[in-house]
Amino acid sequence: MSQNTSQTNTGSAMASSPVYPGYVLKVGSSGSSVAIMQSYLNAIKQGMYPSLTHLTVDGKYGNGTKNTVMQYQNLSGLKADGMIGSITWNSIVADYESLPVPDPDKYPGYVLKSGSSGPHVMTMQNKLNKIATLYMDINGQTVDGKYGQNMTNAVRRFQKQFGLTADGEIGQNTWNKIIAVYNGVINSSPLKVSTAYTGKNYASGSRGDEVRSIQSYLNRISKFYSYGWAPLAVDGVFGRSTKQVVRLFQTKYQLTADGVVGRDTWSKLTNGFNEVV
Repeated sequence: MSQNTSQTNTGSAMASSPVYPGYVLKVGSSGSSVAIMQSYLNAIKQGMYPSLTHLTVDGKYGNGTKNTVMQYQNLSGLKADGMIGSITWNSIVADYESLPVPDPDKYPGYVLKSGSSGPHVMTMQNKLNKIATLYMDINGQTVDGKYGQNMTNAVRRFQKQFGLTADGEIGQNTWNKIIAVYNGVINSSPLKVSTAYTGKNYASGSRGDEVRSIQSYLNRISKFYSYGWAPLAVDGVFGRSTKQVVRLFQTKYQLTADGVVGRDTWSKLTNGFNEVV
């Protein structure tokens, strides 16, 4: 049986992490598994086989990826068919893991998104949890290395606060910003938010990420100045308690105390949060 279709451990195939996806990667394949292999082959080129052709990490298995895989297979004594079956997958992962440990804060070279898994996801979960101790509208993570809906939500809420495209995915810009915000938190020099006003009013019955921001900013401002307002549940639901605290905030900051967060109240809230973050 071809080395690209066999699932049998022959002794030369090593156990791998991330785990072989269970199907052959070849021309026409796409997705996170392809991106991981492209990234790993680039690392192997740098640290082991400099003759390998560098790949664009785009998650698309084209002829360029096929050719680099064939180069790798020839160098590794594997059947050079340009496809990544279980043995080639495990060999690539084993060679990658034999390289010096990379900087965990360095962008891995491919987008992390729903369905991704592994140590890079775990790194981001740990950092988001630390960030969430200060930017409390970001929901907490179970540090399990699995990128699910809960992490997508947290990343989207992070992106909205720091002027990034709120797609819930961690590309290079979001990765670098998470690292920067995390470093700001642990070094007691937190970054200011730039949470954009969406042009709509938030009032009783409103729901969503923006309401979570309103609630978390009110909590932080109240705690810092000891205003004594009852802490709000950061749940994204604009209920009676949120309206009451918004009115108290508006009175304190000489705004119309109508319990509605429009442009002026939003501006005062974000500026007030940045002053005490």
